Formats: sequence, structure tokens, C-alpha cells
Amino acid sequence: MAIVISKSSALNDDLWKPTGQVINAVMQDADNEKTEHDTLVKDIAVEKKSKKYAEKQTGMTSLSSFDVVPEGDNAPTDDMQETMPKLIIHKAFMKEVAMTKEMLDDGDIDGMRTIARNLVLGYKRTRAELATNALVTEGSEFVIGPKKTKLDKTTGDGKSVFATDHKSVKANVKVQSNVFTNAFGNDASMLIRLANIGRNFLNDSGQVTGYGFDKIIIPGNCYKLEETIQRIMKSSLLVGSDYNDVNTQKGKWTLVVDPLWQAVEGTEPYIIMSDAANKAYNGTVFYDRTPLDVKSAVNNHNRNLEYNGYGRMSCGFYNWRHVILGGASQGTTLT
Repeated sequence: MAIVISKSSALNDDLWKPTGQVINAVMQDADNEKTEHDTLVKDIAVEKKSKKYAEKQTGMTSLSSFDVVPEGDNAPTDDMQETMPKLIIHKAFMKEVAMTKEMLDDGDIDGMRTIARNLVLGYKRTRAELATNALVTEGSEFVIGPKKTKLDKTTGDGKSVFATDHKSVKANVKVQSNVFTNAFGNDASMLIRLANIGRNFLNDSGQVTGYGFDKIIIPGNCYKLEETIQRIMKSSLLVGSDYNDVNTQKGKWTLVVDPLWQAVEGTEPYIIMSDAANKAYNGTVFYDRTPLDVKSAVNNHNRNLEYNGYGRMSCGFYNWRHVILGGASQGTTLT
């Protein structure tokens, strides 16, 4: 993540200088350590860096197929239009911790190491919470942080990334849904059906996208759902059936159990994703605008060593065709 530890008054203070050097080294080590939260962000979003206030993406509709023309005739001109633009704005995130003068007097180095390490790991967890909350929340907004700050999760069409009425640029393309109320069930039937719907999503020109769905994301507290999916992924024979037939889904899926996604009791929502479509469309994008920047200073009023952590990042959606939400509270119901 490339933490930046700014020069500050702490390393010039005779009281705190030796300890401050140790604490800085601890934070560097914690930053270099790859955690489950780092992996989670990579699993559910396309990570990018930014040097701007915000990032905007748009594109052009695709060409239709080439036409057959009589000998000597002119080539037909195709109609290309700009796709729906989306602006993703970066937000600042901050946290401050303090090592007390009493900890220094008592030689509580382990305690100070823990505080320093937790500052870095807390930032890593915040990144994962931002990516998780942006993706899994139903509706056009999601909340993040202790203050429950609301952030946007719409795509270029102005709809939530999960919606029943996604429109396309060209008027002749039908309205499409990528949110369904149907439960996962005890076998692969619904999974196969939703994956087929995703593969046949239409782009803004009305062309079939054709991307295969290969990833399942579920909440960390849905253990029965997790067990069913593991059986589907690993069993050679059909799951939930007495028929001695091949399991066509074996080896096809990757399961991501997101511990930061906690489902409401009695519900079992799930998301399926196409990794290829996510990369092609920049579907779910996570921007690191400013990596974690830590500055320390000695508070002259209480002689504590204070560390201030600052970073800017964002998570948003340029497209919706890479994901499908199932088991939703509201949405399309397949019969």
C-alpha cells in the first residue's frame, strides 16, 4: 500500500526520538504485510491509482455487424453514440492515535507497537469496508465509517448498481435487471440460471456481452449457504440430487466469503460476478488517490506522542453488467 511517514517534530524530540523510530518501523512492517483485507479488495474490485480530484469514465457504443453490400455500393455508415458517463469522487479518511507519556515512562513498548500496528491495519480494513459496503448494499447509497456517512453507488444510468430497470444508450435496447429475490437454493439450478442471464446481458448497442460468470461473493455469517456452494464447487456428482450425473459446475467458480458483509438474520443474499466483465468494463473500481500518510507530533500540553493517519480513496461503478445480486429484499422474481 506504500505508507508515507512524514517528517515531524517527534523524531526531533529528545524524549520520544528513540521510541518514535521503533514505532515508524512497526508501521512500515504492518504496511508491507499482506492481509485478508488487501486480498478482499482485489477480489471484488479493479484497483487503480488516481492523481485527480475525481475520475470520470465514458465510452462509445459498439458497431453493429458488417453488412453485405451489392457490388460497387457504398459501405453503410454506423451510428455510434457516447455511453453514459460516470464521475467517481474521492473522499478523505482520517484517524488519530496517541502513545501516552505514561506508556513511555513505564517502558510499554509492546503497547505502543500494538497501537502503531493497529493504525495501519485499521486503514487496510477501512479500504475493505469501503469496497464491501459499496458493492453489497441495496439501494442507490451506502454508508461508511462510525459517522455512517452516505456515499453514492449509482452507475452512469443513474440507477443503483443493482436495479430492475437498467436502460441503455440506444432506445431499442430492452430494460434489464441484475437484482433478483430468488434464494440460492440447495443445488446449482438458480446459480446456473442467473449465470446464463448475466452471460446474455446486452450492451448499450444491444449486442450480447457473452461474459462468463465465475465468482460468488457471500456474507461471512451465512454458513449454510457457504456449505452448499462448497459442495457445488467441489462435488463430482450433482448436488442435492439422487441422480448419478456429472456436476457441470465443479471447478468453474471461485468463492469469496466476505466477513465484512453481515447478512440480516434469516436472509442469505449472494452476488455472482464475471471477473472478465469487471475488468473489461471497469465495473467495480477502487481508487487509491492518496496512500496512507502518517504524521506524528508531540503534544506539548500532555507530552503524548500523537500519530495522525490520512488517506483519500473511492469505490464506485462505471457499469453494472459484471454483477448480479440474488436473494435480494426487492427485485425481479424468477418463476
